[in-house]
Order: sequence, then C-alpha cells, then structure tokens
Amino acid sequence: MYEIVRRESFSDTTFLWEVQAPDVARAARAGHFVMVRLHDKAERIPLTVADMDAERGTITMVIQALGKSTREMRDEYRQGNSFLDFVGPLGQPQHVERVGHVVLLGGGLGVAPIYPQLRAFKEAGNRVTGIIGFRGKELVFWEEQFRKHCDELIVCTDDGSYGRQGFVTAALEDVLVADCPDLVVAIGPLPMMQACAETTRPHGVKTMVSLNTIMVDGTGMCGSCRATVGGQVKFACVDGPDFDGHQVDFKELVARQGRFKVLERAANDDYAHVCKLETQLFDEQKRNYKKLKELQPKQTRMPERDAKERAANFKEVNLGYALQDALQEAERCIQCARPTCIAGCPVAIDIPRFIRHLIVRDLEGALATIHEASIFPSICGRVCPQETQCEAQCIVAKKLEPVAIGRLERFVGDNARPAPVTPPRFRPQEKLGRVAICGSGPSGLAAAADLVRYGCDVTVFEALHVAGGVLRYGIPSFRLPRDIIDREVRRLVDLGVRIETNKVIGKTFTIRQLLEEKRFDAAFVGVGAGSPAFLGIPGEFAGQVYSANEFLTRVNLMGGDQFPLRDTPVNVGKSVVVIGAGNTAMDCLRVAKRLGAPTVRCVYRRSEAEAPARVEELRHAREEGIEFFFLHAPVEIHVEGGGNVSGIRVEEMQLGEPDEKGRRKPAATGRFKDLACDTVIYALGTKANPILSRSTPGLALDKRGNIVANDGGTQATSLPGVFAGGDIVTGGATVILAMGAGRRAARSIAAYLKSGKQWPVTQEQADAFVPPEPLSESEEVAMLPATDEFTGLVCPKCHRPIEGDESYVCCAGARLAWRCDDCGKVSEGFAFPYGMCPSCGGTLRSVDERRPEGTASLEAIRTAFEIELGGMAFYHRAAREARDPSLRELFSRFVVMEREHMETLAARYHVEPPAPGDLHLDRAALYAGVPNRPEEADNLFRIAIAFEEKAEEFFARHEKECPPGSPEAQIYKELAAEEREHVALLATDLARWRAGKPGLL
Repeated sequence: MYEIVRRESFSDTTFLWEVQAPDVARAARAGHFVMVRLHDKAERIPLTVADMDAERGTITMVIQALGKSTREMRDEYRQGNSFLDFVGPLGQPQHVERVGHVVLLGGGLGVAPIYPQLRAFKEAGNRVTGIIGFRGKELVFWEEQFRKHCDELIVCTDDGSYGRQGFVTAALEDVLVADCPDLVVAIGPLPMMQACAETTRPHGVKTMVSLNTIMVDGTGMCGSCRATVGGQVKFACVDGPDFDGHQVDFKELVARQGRFKVLERAANDDYAHVCKLETQLFDEQKRNYKKLKELQPKQTRMPERDAKERAANFKEVNLGYALQDALQEAERCIQCARPTCIAGCPVAIDIPRFIRHLIVRDLEGALATIHEASIFPSICGRVCPQETQCEAQCIVAKKLEPVAIGRLERFVGDNARPAPVTPPRFRPQEKLGRVAICGSGPSGLAAAADLVRYGCDVTVFEALHVAGGVLRYGIPSFRLPRDIIDREVRRLVDLGVRIETNKVIGKTFTIRQLLEEKRFDAAFVGVGAGSPAFLGIPGEFAGQVYSANEFLTRVNLMGGDQFPLRDTPVNVGKSVVVIGAGNTAMDCLRVAKRLGAPTVRCVYRRSEAEAPARVEELRHAREEGIEFFFLHAPVEIHVEGGGNVSGIRVEEMQLGEPDEKGRRKPAATGRFKDLACDTVIYALGTKANPILSRSTPGLALDKRGNIVANDGGTQATSLPGVFAGGDIVTGGATVILAMGAGRRAARSIAAYLKSGKQWPVTQEQADAFVPPEPLSESEEVAMLPATDEFTGLVCPKCHRPIEGDESYVCCAGARLAWRCDDCGKVSEGFAFPYGMCPSCGGTLRSVDERRPEGTASLEAIRTAFEIELGGMAFYHRAAREARDPSLRELFSRFVVMEREHMETLAARYHVEPPAPGDLHLDRAALYAGVPNRPEEADNLFRIAIAFEEKAEEFFARHEKECPPGSPEAQIYKELAAEEREHVALLATDLARWRAGKPGLL
C-alpha cells in the first residue's frame, strides 16, 4: 500500500497528491510517469510525475477529475489514506542539456508535468521562458513555483480573467518572433500540443511534446499507447512519452483517443444521474421517490450457468448480477417511508439504506450498512430464503414482483471493498470478559462477531477441522463456493475472534470445564442439530443407504467427488432415490447427478406445493434432469442377498386435512409401486446430537432432545451463564434464523457480563445494553504511558511508542512481555500481541512489568528459585559425572539454561535470586521418582525430564489451590508453563541424542 502524505486542492476538479514511494522517488527524473491503481477492482491510470523528492521519498502528481477513477481519487482519498499500486518511474526522461534558450509550455493539467522539466533545464544552465495557460483565474496554480525557476513567465487565461488573454500558442508566437528559442517543450491536451508544433514548424525550432496517451500496463506490453512518429510506430510508455512534435502524426492520435468517447459520455451521463439521486435520497432525505407504475414489473433475471453444463460439475450455478443488473434492480426499490422488509429479516438489516447506497454506486457504504447487522452478506445472499422473509414483506410485492433483496445483498458482498478490519480496542474497564462459543456454524459465528465488538474475548470451538459448520458440510459448492466461506470467516478472525478446530464440546471439553477450568465467563451453544432422522422401514441397514449428512459431508467437506485424488470415497451407483423435498434434499439430488448417476429421483409424501425447498432450488433440480415423485411415501427398501440396495417400494398418497402447521396431511391410498435404484439417501431433517447434552448435567432439554432456551428472547438456558441458539434449540431451520439467534444471544451475554453475572438475565437488560465505543487511534495513543522518548509514532502491532522515525521498529526501548491466555507462558522481547503463543498457539496479551506483592506471591517466586537452584545443581553434578564428553557439554548447557531462567524470573518479578547450593544426584533422582543409574548415559536425560515434570506438577497443583484470578495463581500458572517448555526441550534433546544428532541446546 502507498500512503498519500499530502493532498492539496487547486479547484473543484484539480488536486495534488504527494505519495510516499521511496524507490520510485530515487529513480524518477523529469519526463517520467507512473501508473496508479487504487484498489483491486480499479483501472490502471497513467499520471505524469510533477515533482520528486528523493530525500523525503515522495512523488508529487497533479490530477484532474475527469473520469470515474480520477473522480474517485478526488472524492474518496484524503491525506493519510493509502491505495494499492504505484508503479514507476516509467518511460524515458526528458533529455536535458544546456542548449541556450528553452521555452516550456504547460496547458491546463500539463502545467504540473512541465514543472520538473522547466526546473531541470534551468539547473542545466539554460535561459528559461515559461508559458502556462488555464481556462480562467480560478484554475491557476503553481505560479510562484514557476517564477522561481523562470527568467520570464507568461500566464495566459482563455477568458482574460488573469494574466494575458488567449491561448498559449499566441504567446509562443510572440516569443518566437521577438527572441527565437533553441528548444520548445509543450505538455497539455493533444490539440494544444499539436497547435504548438504547428506554430514552431515555420520557425524551424525543435519542439518536444509528451504523449501521455491511454495506457493499460505502462510497460510496453499492451501497445495501447502506440503512435506514429517520423513514419515509425513508437510506444509512448517505453520510447516516450516525449517525442519530436514535428514528426508526430497527431491526426492518427486524435482518432485513436476517440475510441472510448461513447463509453466516457455514457459514464458522464450516469454520473449526472447519480448526483441527482444522491441529492434526492441523501441530502433531501426523499422517500417514496418513485411510483409503482414507473418500476420494471419483474425482478432482474439472475444469470445462471447452463443446466446441461452445470449438472456435470460443481461450479456455482447462479453467476451473480453484473453492475448494470444490480443497479437496474436497485432502482426498483421505491425507498419506502415505512419499510416493512426490515421486519422480515431475522437479523434486521437496514435494507432500504443499503440499497440507497447501492443506487448511488456507493458499494462500500452499502456493505458497511449490511455489516452493522450481518457479517455474511455473500453467504446469506446465496442461501437465505429471502422470498419467504424480507422479500415477502416488500411493499412493491403488493402489485409487482418484490425487489430481489437477496441478489442485491450478494452483489454487494461479492463486489464491495470491505473496510480494513482490526480488532477493536476498549478501555480496561469496558472489557466484558471471556466467552466460549461452542460450534462455528451460522449462530456461533454471528454471536462471536457481535461479542468481540462488544468488548469480549471470544474463542470459538469447532468439532470439525475447518470452521463454518453446516455452511461447510451441508451446502454444496455449486450453491456456496468454499472461498466465500473462507473470506467471511477470515474477516471474523481479523476482528479478533479466535477459532479452535478439532475440539468436540462434550468430549474434548465439557461446558462445565469451559466455565470452571478454562475460566470462561459465559458460553454460547450453537452446535446445530447433527443427528440424522430415519423412517424405520425395512432395508435401512443396507450399505448404500446414506443419511443426507453423511452423503453431503463426504462430498462437501471431504472431497468425495475427487476420489481417488482425495482419500474419501462416495458411491452413488446408477440410480439414486432421495427421500424428502427440502433444500437439503435438493442438494443431495443435485450432488448425486453431478457425481454421474444417470437416474436421480425425489420421493416426497406431499405435493410440490408443500415442499419445503425454495422454488428456485426445485426449478434448478428439474432443469438438471431430476425426476420427482410427489405424493409417494417409502415403505420398504429392497435389498439383495449380498446386502446391496436393489430398489424401493413406495405408496401413493393423497392429501387430507391440514396438520398443526397448516400443511395438508398425506393419507395412504393402498396403491404401491416399485422403483429400481441402487442408492437411497434420507433427507428428512435432523435431530439434536446428544454428545453435548449428555455431558452437561442440569441442561434442560425438550422432548425432541433440543436445548430449552428462551428462543426469540435472551436465548438463556437453564444453566447460569450458558446460552444457546440455532438448530440445537429450534431443530433444523435456516442459516439466517440461526444467525438471528446468535445475535440475540450475544446481546444477552453482554448484558449478563455487564451486570456482574446476575442470573437470570432479563429481556429488559438485554434491550437496555449499550455497546461500548471502541477506542479511536488518537485515544489509544493518549492512553499510552508518558515517556520523554515518545516521538508521536506508534507501533502498528502493539500500539506502544516506537523509536525515532522507523515506523516498523517496536517498541521505544521498552522491555516487552506477552502472556498466553491459555497456557500462561510468558515470553519476553518479542512483539507479537496478535500472533500465537509459541508453546500452545494460544492468544498472547501484553503484560506490564510487575512486582509480586503479598506473602503468597513472594512464596511462589521463592519456591521457583529453590526448584531452579536444585535443577541447576543437578545438571552441574551430572555434567561432572557423565563419562561421555558430548553429554558433559550438553549438561553444562542445561546449567546455563537454568541460570538464564533464574535471571529471567529475577528480571520479570524484580526479585533477587538466592545463592546457589548443591544437590546430590541420588537425591535428585529420588525426588523425580526415577531409579538412579548414572552408568547409563541417557538415564541422566530421563532423570532431568522427570525432575522438570515434577516441578511442572508442583506449580500446576499450587495454582489450583490458589483463589481463582489471584496474583499467586497467575504466577504459578506462568511457572508451570516455563517448566512445561523445559520438559519439551529436554525430551527433544533426548530423542536427538539417541539418534546421534545435535540437540537444540
């Protein structure tokens, strides 16, 4: 990234950027240009270097806001902002030498790039005349800078409002007649440079012009900037940009520049349209700004991959809106004064506001609006049933098709540039506590996102090897690409959420252990409902009868579609029957088709009208060749003698009276038929997985085994400090409903922690909770300890003062210490507060220097010194008694290790160590519980390891005996972590000793 260190406006359209780019500044010369790209979706813009400062490491450019990119530079980038790419210097520098009298002309924006050439010619000993021209007085800039280097300066304005009236060519003609120069250099619009060349031609004065034409790469690769000079093709970016104007074919250049006029005119018309809308929607706050009769009656069509093609691969089916599609659909939103769509969104996205930003092409503003309520726009825009939620309550839907809110949300999530994410920082008194999230599905991740923004330290525990839960294993990549999940989860991690995979709550840890041993202040359970449901009909035991969970997990999570390239097999045979007609059933059907099954059938006991799947999913499945058997119920799976599936018997059904959910009940007809198949997949929903509930005494469950929680309210369970949401509470539901539960739980957890853990937390407390405001950068700096050496610069990692002007050096001579939240290991001298603990991979936090106070803390340190002295004495004695010279040297290093550790403890806790004593080898072995056989070389290692293990056990035991959170408990935890590290070091060295390799020490 490149920082704008200075920005200056000369007019409404013309402005200056000074950019920090030391490498470019060192190499730049008069006549060079650079290529600028603002962000990953921006174009490459060629800009001529107006000035360079090698000492400061900066390049100066003067820019005119004419097109979309330069307007974006003017409107959205300020001093201190950064942009993505800055390439250069490019082109050939102007050939500057002492020639006598040189006239340099700059027209409009060309005034900026002519300046370094004018200065260079003056410094080379030439007599310099400057001629600069502008449309009017209000556009004049850099006049004083020019006068410093000009023997004569002529300022022209087209309207005569300042200086000499008329074009620069008239002033040039006068100079040619009165004091004919030896060289003319002209930079400006093509017509101006052509006119200058024709003015000097009769006088025979060499005239150089700068052809900074349309460029794409700026390195000679594209050939877009080709020009005919002296009958030969030249490339402005490599051979120029300065050429002899008398030899340039300007007619050809003007014609080439006209190739984008139609697009530029359309862009300018669009810009005027946007300005009008921005005034109406933002400045005037106009609502209901359109009548329904003005709207396109139907939704803008979603581009889709061809059905025949997509049925054979796992590429995404819905291709997403292009910009024009999104803008066309966004303008179907009438911006209701009383929008009802928000109430239909389970996470309450301000839908009209995000669409309002989209209408005026402010994609980043639209994304920021969505992020206030949802961190997953690209996911929810793909998989949420908007047609039954927000779109169902769209005002437009009363007369026309509703606004395609989900498609617009996806477009914004996919195409907007998210603001950089850093972990929010709060004042110490505003930190709420530590929260454990069980499960990294939609509810868990939504809760984590809000909690970390509320000031909590959040750790997510996931049973699988990747985060995402049902998003990963349950939804195929043709509906939800994996890179989308990765990107959304990565944003959460960037916010400061820690995710631990391969941790099964109920097995690896119980809820009680999280709250007591691991000292989390609250826990949220969002583990989903992962146990499959079966019918109990004959034949279910067969090997080719899958649950939807198993089938989709084998493909989505384990890559079964790539077997044997990937190790997990999945076999669908030639004919597949899927039982059920929800979205999961549609996923199974379409995956089976993509795995190569020629015949894939859906069997469902109700009619298509009652099918829970989205209408779009049903349509996609039918287009891909899926056969549907509605009003058919399975009664038996036929199994051959070898245990293989051979078919399924189904009974025709008819619809009777509505059930408790309003759906008509299927009734048996007594008519049966057999369908041949070799694979059956059950997609009948899921039940609660009992692993967590069985290990959590006192956790109330309903008759289905789901956790009883205040769903729709606080999400509190029967256990103090434990909250739950998502499918584990409601049974199988949608991603967005689970996210809504996670957000409600996060607010309740924050209110619970802020109240000092008063239980039960009430809805009133949750509603009244006001999230703290994160510290601004200036507030963070203000909270730093005062120091005479503070220069005003702050380390971007640890936010402490930094030395001198080296912005990457941390941290102003301070002694740095970082303690791991999990294992307690303290590390000195390394600045990685957002990195991982070198011992366990846990979260590191900065700790200040401290002195142990109180008898218990001092006793902990004294005990540590005694143990270290005993270890040092043992290693010293072992070094003397060892017969092997290399072993003697190694144990001498162990002595040094213990001595350095004592010095570290002394510096860390400001306590002087006692004088060394001695410890007999047999006493050390007895203490460690290891038989003493000094005649065996590696037995010395085993004694040493056992000695350190005893020390670790001693400190760990004393930590548990101390009051939780007390200073002495923390010290014992730190000391146990140190001994654990020593055990690992010694065990590694023993293994290397036995292998005949040098040790770590």
